Amino acid sequence: MLDSQQLRAFVSVADHGSVTRAADAMHLTQSAVSAQIRRLEEQLGCRVFDRTTRSLQLTAQGSVLLSYARSILELQQQAVSRLAAPRHAPATLRLGCSEGFPSEWLFAALAGFRQRRPDVHVEISCGISTVLAKQVRQRSLDLMVGTVCDAGSDTETLWMEPLVWTFSAKALLDPDAPAPLAFLSEPCPFREAALASLAGHGTTNWQVVLTAQGSGALVAAAAAGLAITVLTPSGMPPLLRSIPPGSFLPPLPPARFVIQRAEGSSAPEPLAALVDEVREACFRWRGAHAGALDA
Repeated sequence: MLDSQQLRAFVSVADHGSVTRAADAMHLTQSAVSAQIRRLEEQLGCRVFDRTTRSLQLTAQGSVLLSYARSILELQQQAVSRLAAPRHAPATLRLGCSEGFPSEWLFAALAGFRQRRPDVHVEISCGISTVLAKQVRQRSLDLMVGTVCDAGSDTETLWMEPLVWTFSAKALLDPDAPAPLAFLSEPCPFREAALASLAGHGTTNWQVVLTAQGSGALVAAAAAGLAITVLTPSGMPPLLRSIPPGSFLPPLPPARFVIQRAEGSSAPEPLAALVDEVREACFRWRGAHAGALDA
């Protein structure tokens, strides 16, 4: 019978592509994780990873095992959650998700978390990350997953991307007219970064033509050729194109995709489990979109 701890170590190493990162995520030593993988391979009678000094890849047998391992761990967690006698009302966690965040993978992770943890109720609010971060510090939110330009010491950076000026892939800009710009309403970190960059480089031939409450309006305005807006590569749909920095608009600072949690949560274990769920889902999403994120 396959050991669940060995399967968890195997899945974590496969997701992270590294024993070191898997050990950090599982809060174990590298030697402990390596020992779990070694015992799993001894039991199976085959290698699940090909290792070199510079890389670690799944073998053909490891690829087959990975889908089974995920299913086994999922079923184990569901069985424990369904059969465990409820001792108290579900804990409630309040999560904020910022506008423009690549939410498909995040929402999928939250759906999986809800199935595995029926003892935890997650309430989700979407808004501008600056506002959500303030609500986390005020403890009206337990957790924020969002995009910022200046990360504080109370945040954990998931990954970074450049900010880019974007416009319609089909429309043309008038080089003699002021650059038409569209932003979210204040306080928006992308807006603040863009305006600071324009001021710092002495660029004056521009005007704000649209202020929106949601990122969908920004994308629609840019796609129609109405305005230039600021996005990240992962948040830019195919109908838009990036404008090379320095052509007539200045370079922009990078954006950070972060987790920020409230101090002194009333439900520390569920909150830690939710943070782990989001972090693990992020690692998987990044692995599947590495090319787009590096663009």
